[in-house]
Amino acid sequence: MTDTAVVAGVGPGLGSAVARRFAEGGAAVGLFARSTAYLEELADDIDAATPGTAAAVPTDVTDAEAVADGFETVRERFGPVDALAVTAFADPDGDGLLETEEADLAAAWETRVLGSFRCARAAAADMRRGDGGTILLTNSAASVAPSSSPPAATARHALRGLARSMNADPELGAAGVQTVHVVVDGWIDKPSLRSAYPDHERWMDPEEIADRLHGLAAAETVHAGEIDLRHPGDEPSF
Repeated sequence: MTDTAVVAGVGPGLGSAVARRFAEGGAAVGLFARSTAYLEELADDIDAATPGTAAAVPTDVTDAEAVADGFETVRERFGPVDALAVTAFADPDGDGLLETEEADLAAAWETRVLGSFRCARAAAADMRRGDGGTILLTNSAASVAPSSSPPAATARHALRGLARSMNADPELGAAGVQTVHVVVDGWIDKPSLRSAYPDHERWMDPEEIADRLHGLAAAETVHAGEIDLRHPGDEPSF
């Protein structure tokens, strides 16, 4: 059972669903995102259902000091972290090599790779000192399939590499730290996407994805390294 979880990249879609699921499972949850107002509203909503289980911790994962402070805030309130889910999905995409600016590439890496690295390193430090734990790094099919967008392709492939590197780390393995690279190969249902793409029909329910992620963290005798999730009506894209 997870005692303290951090969900980084919380928004009105997968991040909020994951936070609610861990709280329902009995964990205290630290909510990381840049949007203070949304985080506080979500924390209040989670607390109304499961009192004392959520903390809004406004945190920009592109800021190393902010990430360190955010984890310290969660530790002081709830104790050491034994589960982390990074659910941020927004990357600045270019149309191709000649149309992509260097700043676009740097921004994608700063959020997707370095942001995940900072959060994973802070969480793993707690897990190594405790009884292990689970780190869930969510990604898209661009992490395993060709993409013409250098920011998306390079950052998402690098995130997969980070997850595989963590799984190959003998110190983390000996400490019982599980790292799962989660490929979400489809469209996650959330208001902004439904509004932008009204003709799309096959939406993945974020609550069902959250239930899968919670199950990975809750399993006691089975660890995973990588899984891919998709709508049953979709063909695999890789």
